[in-house]
Parts: sequence; structure tokens; C-alpha cells
Amino acid sequence: MRRKLKRTLGLYSATMVSIGSMIGGAIFVLAGTVFKIAGPSATLAILLAGIATLLTSLSFAEFSTFIPEAGGGYSYVRATFGNNFTGFFTGWILWIGYALSASLFAIGFGNFLHYFIPFLPGIIGSLILIVYVASNQISGIKNSALLQNTIVTIFVGILIGYIIYGFKFADVKNVTPFFSNGFVPMFQTMSILYMTYIGFDAVTTLGEEVKNPKRTIPLAIMISMAVVLIVKTLAFFIGSAVLNVNTITAQNAGNFMINTAKIIGGPLGGYIFAGAGILATLSCMNTALLASSRTSFALSRDKRMPYFFQSVNPKTQSPIFSIVVASVIILVATITQNIEEISIIASSLTLTGYAFINLSLLYSRKRNLNTEKGFKVPFYPYIPIFAIVFNVVMILILLYTDRLALGFVIALSAIGIVYYLLSPKLKTAPKGISNEPLPFLKVKNVSDNFKVLCVVEDEAGIQSLLNFAFDISNGNVIPIGIVDVPDIVKDKDNYEILRKSVEKFERIRKHVSDFGNEKNTKIDLNVILSKDREKIVDKFAIENKIDMIFMGWKEEGAKTFSKWERKILEKSPVDVGIMKFTGNQFKRILFPYSGSIYSQMAANTIKRIANAYPDAKITILKITYEDDEKEIEEYKKVLFNVLDSLKINGEILIEYSPSAWQKIVELSKDYDLIVIGISTDWNIGDSLLGLKTDLIFEQAQSSVLAVRAYHGIFHNQIIRKIFEFIKKFSP
Repeated sequence: MRRKLKRTLGLYSATMVSIGSMIGGAIFVLAGTVFKIAGPSATLAILLAGIATLLTSLSFAEFSTFIPEAGGGYSYVRATFGNNFTGFFTGWILWIGYALSASLFAIGFGNFLHYFIPFLPGIIGSLILIVYVASNQISGIKNSALLQNTIVTIFVGILIGYIIYGFKFADVKNVTPFFSNGFVPMFQTMSILYMTYIGFDAVTTLGEEVKNPKRTIPLAIMISMAVVLIVKTLAFFIGSAVLNVNTITAQNAGNFMINTAKIIGGPLGGYIFAGAGILATLSCMNTALLASSRTSFALSRDKRMPYFFQSVNPKTQSPIFSIVVASVIILVATITQNIEEISIIASSLTLTGYAFINLSLLYSRKRNLNTEKGFKVPFYPYIPIFAIVFNVVMILILLYTDRLALGFVIALSAIGIVYYLLSPKLKTAPKGISNEPLPFLKVKNVSDNFKVLCVVEDEAGIQSLLNFAFDISNGNVIPIGIVDVPDIVKDKDNYEILRKSVEKFERIRKHVSDFGNEKNTKIDLNVILSKDREKIVDKFAIENKIDMIFMGWKEEGAKTFSKWERKILEKSPVDVGIMKFTGNQFKRILFPYSGSIYSQMAANTIKRIANAYPDAKITILKITYEDDEKEIEEYKKVLFNVLDSLKINGEILIEYSPSAWQKIVELSKDYDLIVIGISTDWNIGDSLLGLKTDLIFEQAQSSVLAVRAYHGIFHNQIIRKIFEFIKKFSP
């Protein structure tokens, strides 16, 4: 199915997204550095860099009129050249470039916060910002838009006040001679400042979340470019005219603009300007994370990145995992605290993407792809050609002066190329890791040497439990009973409970012996007295090389599983199966296959059941949330592959339903057994499968077998805790 986002952003919000991504970097982070290099002529450099950026923004504006999709620049290249390497590579470098630029703003935020709270290290402030913005975006685009509108309006208002009031303190002597450091430094700073305009395209990555995008996005780009050009140029001029740039040193470069604000408004002016810096870097961070997450979302939807990148929270309509992964990249880069290297790497990657986008415009015009009425780039083809040349020149200038950055750019590009070449193999990976919405199944060879540890609790269901365990293990079953022993038997009542438990297992031992005689094999019940039944079961399983711990389901009050059963499910180092019995005949078996790691591992159990009951017919079920004919055809191919891989007598079934677990319960009346693969977070509801195991157990009219297959990585306790933290933000 093709995941879609909801249109909630109007012209004002779209314009604020674009403005907020462009103003902060130059004025609040790099102004002191470039004035130190070029002197007063840095003002001309910021103006020329903006004019040069305007050329590329025209190409974005035209593309947005006929390709209003999430992904922005990547989507434009992919639509022009096809879903091939050119499109993928553009998306790859833009995805990383946007994320790295976000880390630059996170560092700037930490420095400004440190100005207000000197005892708070800048890195802590940066981490606070990353967590806050990521959480805000996970809660939904409406919240992000409201945040963006508010903070951009405030800090632009502060900058306008700074410019107007600053004219009273401006002195022409401070900006003469204008080219005090020569012409070459001016062009060097131009290449540095050019990257501060990166972000006008951020609104295009939200193409599926903007109302009337064909009109709104081009207009938002043009308005934002005009506003940013004027405000940046005037702010740079006022800053250099108020305080002579010759006073700048390596130590105070970061506070140069704050120092000019102190001259204009006193100490209060410095704090107000620093406050604007906090808002500006917050805005830029918010926009950059939006752009990065939407780019990876689009790549995943085009099956060029793992499927989990397009996982959308149905409540907030935000791409959860795309936001989380981008935030991790931002976090790693932020920890380095290296503004210069991050800036050059981010700029080089993003400008490379811009060059591809301008090239795509030339190619799209040649192929007459744009048949829509709307904005067209003027003076075509000269403007996109000049933009390509200019972008390439800026990249060369940036990387020639920094060999370390050059190495990182080459390495990141190489990783993308290698991933592209290897990604077809991911079609058989578990859902989430795979690029496909439903990956192919790779099932292990099912050997006869399969040992089942059958945990017996009561006399009522022992026959059904032993029969099924015996059948799927080909007779290799070990029954075990556990008598819970308190530390001290203090009174007569506790003694009676213990005595009755021992007597019960003596009766069960007789049932087990009779069952063995019936099967013409010797089966003994192992009865163990223990104070910790979870540990003793795990220990017994390991010592006896058990392949699966098998238990019968017995509902206890409001909870589907008992406390000790939950612990077995979560922590046991072997496969675990829990079964609800409604009968002993298994002629029709339903296996919901989602492609997740859990349903793929549960397929091995399905194979064993098919071997145990050769007359049974197994139905492989896929539940789809959208009625998309193209996706359904793909699902059919995968499901037939599942049948072929398992080599079983079966059929496929594709059903539409907004609720997977309810559909399974509805279908249960037509089947004897339902087999579901569950994750270690079963009690929350397996969102990767779209199932709620507890509700299926309670409401299904057939027998139900829940299989938690053991996986060394996925059931590692450290990884599990990290996963559970991320799951807090998921549906």
C-alpha cells in the first residue's frame, strides 16, 4: 500500500517553514566567523550567495507545481529519471545532508542556551533540543507547524527591530574600506554563506502535507527568499556598521552579533538577541529534521530504503521511525561539536543534490513532463545551467579547502552506492528491515530432532497438551511439572497447599504414564520443587537442549497470561509456544503472515504442524489496510512464495480490514487452529504484525497457538529496552 500524509499546512505555515530554515545559520551562528575572514564585504557575500541560491529555488518552485509529493528534491529527480540510482543517490545525500545541517543548529542552540545559563554545558542544551524537537514532530505535523509559526514570527520580529533601531548606531567608518581584506576572501565567505540558504527547499519535502501545493509551495519559496535576502543582508550591514569587524577574534567570533546588540540595546539587547538566536536555531533544527525525515520516508515508499522508514502513526500522521533515525544521525554529529566540518560536509552533500535537481529540470523540460499550468523558470535553460555550474564550483571550493570533509563526503557517498547495489537482497529480509511492504520468506530446514518441553499445570487439559506437543515433536517431548515452594512453611494452610500440589502432580504423573503407554513409548513426568519457576524452567531447557517450551493457555482474571508466563515469553532463551485449545482436530489452519521477523520465525512452527497433520489445509493470510490492486498483486506473489518455501498443502487469502486482530477473530469461526507469531512486547500489542495477541486469545472461536521464536539479537535485553523506549512513541 502507498502510505500518504495529511494536508494541514497553509501558505503562512509553508512560508514560515522556509524562512525559519534559512535565517538562523548565517546571522546567529556564522556571522562573526565570515566577518573575520572577509571584513565588511561579508555583507556583499551574503547578498550574492542569496541571489545565486535564488536560481536553484526557481527550479524547485517549478517542480512543486506538478510533483507535490513528500520528499521534495529527491521526488523531483526520481520522477524525472525514474526510480533508479540517480533518484536514490539524490535522496540519500539530501537525507544525510539535511540531518547533518540539523546538528549544526543543535550546536548553535546549545551555545545560546549556555549564554543564558553559564553552568549548563552547551552539549546538554543541544541534546535537550534534539529530544524536544523529535518528540514534538512525532506528536504530529500540526504541532510542528504551530511551533514553527510561533518561533519564526517572534525571531523575525526581533531581527526587524534590530535592523530598524540599529540604524541609529550605524557608523559608515566601520565599513570602510569595504574590501579591507581583499576580493578573494569575499568569494571564500560567499561559498560558506551559500550553505546558510540551504533550506528554502524544506517546504517541498512536505508536499503531501501542504494545502493546494501547486500554488502554495512556489509562492512560499518566492516570498521566503525575498524576506530572507533582505533581512540577512540588512542584518549583516547593521552588525558590521555598529561594531568594527577588526575587533573580532577567534574567541569572541561566536558572540559578535550579540555584542552589536549590546551596543544597540544594552545588556537587555544582548539577552534579547541571544533569545532570538535560541528561537532561530530551534526553528532551523525543526525544519531540517522535517526535511530529513520526509526524504527517508519517500525513499522507503519507493522501496529504496527499509520499510520501517514509512511507518506512519495513524493518530498523528507522522513518520515515526524516519524521525527517530534522523534524530540519531543528528545526535551523533552533534556530539562531535565540530561546526566547521559539519557545515562543509552538509553543504557539499546538499549542493550535490541541488545540482542533480537543476539537471532534472532540464531533462523534464526536454521530455515535456510538465504539462501543468503554473510557475515556470524564466530565462530557461540559462538559469538552471548556471545554477548547476555554480553549485559544482561551490562544492569544489568547499572540499578543496578541507580534506577531512572531502574524505567524509566520499565515504558517505560510497556507503550509499554500496547499499544501493546490495539492497535487492533485502527483499527477503524481515518486514521493517526489508525494502518491500511484504518480504519473501526464507524458512529453515525443519529437522526431526526437535525437543519440546511441555509444562503441565493441571489435569484437565493435559491430554490435549501432550498430544499436540507429541505430534509436532515427532514424539520427542519432555513433560515437566513445578511445585512452588515457599521459603518457610509457617502454618498449616501453607502446608496443605503444598501437600495438595504434590498430590496433584502424582495424579498427573499417572496421566503421563498412561499417555506414554498409549503412544507405545516411555514418557516420564519431571516434577521439580522450586522457589523461582521461571529460572528453573529456563535452566532445565538449556541443560536438556530444549527447542521449544510449550504451555497450555489458562485465562487468569483480567489478564491473558499469568505473571510467570509473561516472563517466560519475554526472557526464555528458546522458542516458546502457548496454546488455547477448543478442540483436538486440526483440519483447517490459519497463519497470518505479515512479513515481520516474528511471523517469519513462526513459519518454522507452521512447517512442523503441517508435517504432523498432513491432511490439514493451511491458509496463509495477509490483511491489507488499503484496497490497492497493485499492492495486492505483489502480496499474492509473496504469499505463494511462502507456500512454496514451506512446501505445504495450502492456499492464500488476502483480506481488507482496518483492524487486523478483529479480522482474525472474525475468520476464526471457519478454522480449527490459528497460529500467530508474536514479539516480546506481546502485552502492548504487536504493532509490527498489527495484532493484539491477548484479544485474539480471548475472542477467537478456534484453537490459538502463539509462537514466540527466540532470536539472539531481537531478544537481547539491552536492545529490548531500547526498542521498548521507541515503542512508547508508536501507535
